[in-house]
Amino acid sequence: MSDNPDVVVVGAGAAGLTAAIFAARGGKRVLVLETRPQPGAKIRVSGGGRCNVLPSRAEPDDFDTSGSRHAMRNILLSWPLDAVRTFFERDLGVALKTEETGKVFPVSDDAREVVRALLEACGRSGAEIRGGARVTALRLRGDGAGFRIETADGDVLHAPRVVLSTGGLSLPKTGSDGAGLAMARRLGHSVVPTRPALVPLTTDDERWRELAGVSCGARLTVRRDDHAVENRTGSLLVSHRGFTGPVVLDVSRHFTGDEAVRPGLTVQWGGGGAGDWETVLCSGGRGTVAGAMRERLPRRLTAFLLETAGVTAETRLSGLARADRNRLVEILERYPLPVSGHEGYRTAEVTAGGVPLAEVATASMESRLVPGLFLCGEMLDVVGRLGGYNFLWAWTSGRRAGEAAGRA
Repeated sequence: MSDNPDVVVVGAGAAGLTAAIFAARGGKRVLVLETRPQPGAKIRVSGGGRCNVLPSRAEPDDFDTSGSRHAMRNILLSWPLDAVRTFFERDLGVALKTEETGKVFPVSDDAREVVRALLEACGRSGAEIRGGARVTALRLRGDGAGFRIETADGDVLHAPRVVLSTGGLSLPKTGSDGAGLAMARRLGHSVVPTRPALVPLTTDDERWRELAGVSCGARLTVRRDDHAVENRTGSLLVSHRGFTGPVVLDVSRHFTGDEAVRPGLTVQWGGGGAGDWETVLCSGGRGTVAGAMRERLPRRLTAFLLETAGVTAETRLSGLARADRNRLVEILERYPLPVSGHEGYRTAEVTAGGVPLAEVATASMESRLVPGLFLCGEMLDVVGRLGGYNFLWAWTSGRRAGEAAGRA
């Protein structure tokens, strides 16, 4: 079958393996070509090796695209979240659990189980997987009979249909190098400029680097022209290079584009509701300001914020001057986080940008420009929040592309 496949899937990540399973279930001879010797590299390292397979709930607002949100929503709803979970638990035999964070993991806490289950499903459906096969060229055949696929080891294959699922540029150690986007561009597609997403942010402010290891709840607000464009609440961690943690990763895509139009980022420490710190600091009594803050914030962060506000730690709540209180409330609720950059694709979990949704038929994921070419997963201009949302996009778009290629 290797010499005469009906469908060639380029890339054996989450989307590619899913596409291969469903294309082969359609009765087609499917060959998967994967650059790495072992498929599923990004799956194996995701979630600290545990693989956050899915979120426990999902809405269109959990995803972002520069294209049509209606088109994106249609793709996501083509395979409802409950049905995707059923596929993993019943079809693949992977027992799942939902944690307090709302993230869904294998009960085994082992990402390798997910990869094994996908590979076994490929085998049962008849899809063949070839590791260590880097595709170096993808061209239309001159006779109009599909595609010519060339690999680094000199092999030349022909197939009437190709699924491109090579991912973006994030986590290059897993084999992501943007090659699939370059292939799509050479075939006539445009590409929305790519940038890292779900990536730690950096700072040039040495004072924050001295707070490395501090972690607390926070509400982040991204502002453009003094207007809030996104609010997220979650855990923030100060690192030796800057800021990370779920809430930082969720908003990071706003800070990885054009530096000339980089937005502002303010933080409400503790993540409470508006005016909450005002209530705490107006409570009076013999307790100290530092004591009241340490009930909700780490000791080192409390000391830093008090020093920034010019308020001594021993000041009693009953003796806090109005001007000092107003200055401290401003720092606690609208602190401008000094972001200078980001860590780049090396540590980014996903890539924002990619082939525009307008260039694929959302009912099939087939290219509107190149008949017989299907695109899915991180190749496309869709990025989700942290917490299994990007895997959900990969499973959903991969299934739709695979089913369509298997019917074609």
